[in-house]
Amino acid sequence: MKRVLEKLQKLDPEKIEPNILKITLNTIDFAHVDYMSFLEGKGCEEYSRIYIMESPLRVFLNIWPPQHQLPVHQHNNYWGYIAVLKGLLTETSFVFEEEKNQLSCHPPKNYRKGEVIFEPLNGIHHIQNPSPSKPLVTAHIYHPSIMDYNGVRIFDIKKKKMAWMNEKANRVSWDHPKDHYSKIEKKAFSVVNLW
Repeated sequence: MKRVLEKLQKLDPEKIEPNILKITLNTIDFAHVDYMSFLEGKGCEEYSRIYIMESPLRVFLNIWPPQHQLPVHQHNNYWGYIAVLKGLLTETSFVFEEEKNQLSCHPPKNYRKGEVIFEPLNGIHHIQNPSPSKPLVTAHIYHPSIMDYNGVRIFDIKKKKMAWMNEKANRVSWDHPKDHYSKIEKKAFSVVNLW
């Protein structure tokens, strides 16, 4: 992982954009990245985040216990890549049509150790560890390096509820106190499966 960080630190902050970063990440074999030294003292029983670089990109490792998932969320002010270092990651992508208040769901895709996922600006997705027994470890590389959840939109598929987080939110979650959301809408959308 140290070599990965060295490559990323060499990038010109003024020229970082998705294609430049993709070219750099394509030179790395994430199936053989040694990340264990960054996980010292961390178990796999609960979801945790380990920050390992702040500039010119924000880089952190996520430990996902079995079946842990994040709510459906929209990346409205940051973009990046996720590299699977251990386990299996399932991603489901969505498209929200504002004029119809309709959330369209694409088929889920599985990503294995060594594979990399692009998370575009304004992309909407749901990510999870689908395994009932094995942990998942992922590396997240984001731009800009200052991660701000203010304005990030999250969706509750079952309750058809939608919320916008504010500057108090420090992660994508429905578990924050009410004052961590600038707006919450109930019965906000319908869901259509595209598969």
